[in-house]
Amino acid sequence: MQPSSSSSSSAHPPDHPGAKPPPPPAPAMGYPANPSPNGNPAAYFAAAAAAPPPSAAGHPNGTAAFGVAYPYPAPPPHHPPPPPHHHPYPYPPPPPTCLRRLLAAVVGAFLLLGAATFIVWLLLRPRAPAFSLASLALSRVAYSPSNSSLSASFDAALLAANPNAKLAVTYFSPLASVSFAPSSPIAVASLAPFSQGPGNTTTLAFRLVVDDAYVGPDDAAPLRSGGGAGGAVAVQVRLMAVAVFDRGGWRTRRRVMRVVCDGVQVVFRGKNSTEAAFNGPPRRCDVVL
Repeated sequence: MQPSSSSSSSAHPPDHPGAKPPPPPAPAMGYPANPSPNGNPAAYFAAAAAAPPPSAAGHPNGTAAFGVAYPYPAPPPHHPPPPPHHHPYPYPPPPPTCLRRLLAAVVGAFLLLGAATFIVWLLLRPRAPAFSLASLALSRVAYSPSNSSLSASFDAALLAANPNAKLAVTYFSPLASVSFAPSSPIAVASLAPFSQGPGNTTTLAFRLVVDDAYVGPDDAAPLRSGGGAGGAVAVQVRLMAVAVFDRGGWRTRRRVMRVVCDGVQVVFRGKNSTEAAFNGPPRRCDVVL
């Protein structure tokens, strides 16, 4: 059975020699290579359809080459880099590593030493010694109203108590003085250094000799006629020393200690007497450390 001619003619239409080729496809992207002068795209494609197809000769793959242009991004504007900023006062270079380590070691050692000293101080907690005047006596009192001079001997005894249970205290360069309050001292004497163990109480006895010392009229009024009408005179006894607390190998720094016994009433034994004494229990003195 032979195939039908009608089906064959419908599947493969007969060639028409005078038919025009289809127009070239429009560019996929971009703009036409040769746009029309009047800016009409339809006129451009109509002219392209009427023109003969370009020859494929000389093309690498044997296909027709259409003039298609593709856009490309414009390069960014060129700005010159800013000039480097130079500080008018450059920073100094860092110290060497060895120097930094040495400084850190020194600072750490000082911090450790300070912490250790503070801990020991908290554990021991030094307390100021306590002083009291046990006795005070005047002898050979001679006052000359003509030149306001006084000659006398002062015998005093101080009780020194160390309240620290774990610390000993040493007194360096003790200096004792006596005066008629509130005038300046009329007699000063240096005493021998002494020490006290923890919880110890020591009696410090000393003598101060006054030889033709000037005494003002106000201070000398009670001395006239053996004490005058009142029969008593106010005396001030002072002691100054350098105190150091220690326990074993640990020792505090030197501290100046001042002991002040103010307003001690010394009573004469009678009119025209040359002797006077402090009568009463031990008198507490002020201690400044």
